Amino acid sequence: MRNQLSQLILLFVLLPCLEVRSQARYEFGFSLNPTAQGTLYGLFLYTVVDGQVVGSVPMRMLPFFLQASGMEESRANLEMLDLFAEHGIAGCGPLASSTGATSDMDCLPMKDLWKLRYQDGMGVAAGMGWAAEPMRPSERQQIILQHYRSPHHTHWHGPYFGADAFRLLRDMQDPAWVETYRRGG
Repeated sequence: MRNQLSQLILLFVLLPCLEVRSQARYEFGFSLNPTAQGTLYGLFLYTVVDGQVVGSVPMRMLPFFLQASGMEESRANLEMLDLFAEHGIAGCGPLASSTGATSDMDCLPMKDLWKLRYQDGMGVAAGMGWAAEPMRPSERQQIILQHYRSPHHTHWHGPYFGADAFRLLRDMQDPAWVETYRRGG
């Protein structure tokens, strides 16, 4: 009896010291940092534990599209769902060629990610960006972007991942949202 009581006391003393971690999950996402390959933002397959990114694998545009649209296997999309459609992002998917076969993928919000950070595409992307400053969003724009990131990640560069990243892509299609972002809220 005394041995059992000692074990119970020990359990209650040690239990708060034990850290219970969730299992890692994989999420699609992006960063607003330019890459060594010359793109103005980076696409990633993130490893996430308890809302924090603990690992990342860079992705190119086509594999990202194929995996996120459920056309190619991915650890981040085991059910092979069209995550763009699931999150209400229009115009993301395969383009048909004249023979009816898929020839490429397209997703305007993905191509517009650079606009969140830059005023112009600096010769890499055509058109004008939405950022209030030449190379970064204004302080007010950064506050808007915080609503699309985990509270663990406070820098506007990102990472943006999971449902929040897809929500940002969806919102970027709304002209009213773009205008609010341009004005900084």
